[in-house]
Amino acid sequence: MSSDKPVKAGQGPLAGCVRLAVERYFLDLNGQCPGTSLYETVIAEVEAPLIETVMRHVGHNQCQAAKILGINRNTLRKKLLSYGLAERPEPPSTIQGSESL
Repeated sequence: MSSDKPVKAGQGPLAGCVRLAVERYFLDLNGQCPGTSLYETVIAEVEAPLIETVMRHVGHNQCQAAKILGINRNTLRKKLLSYGLAERPEPPSTIQGSESL
């Protein structure tokens, strides 16, 4: 994101999305207790799609993804395995309607 002003922590567009999602979560609970691991739940819900999207953006290059994410490549590898994202998806077929006979 390029801007003349630096964005303060908790004030950017992602923070707004998280804030709205957590507010919605509490509304959906309808007054019930959310349990004891809300922090871990939110981190897991955000981290997996973040990593998946960055990996797709860099063509599944783990070195580039780790650099963008600001984490060590070994840490990235561990997270890819833990979220079941370690497998590189196969590219879509370019031939339509062809089947093996």
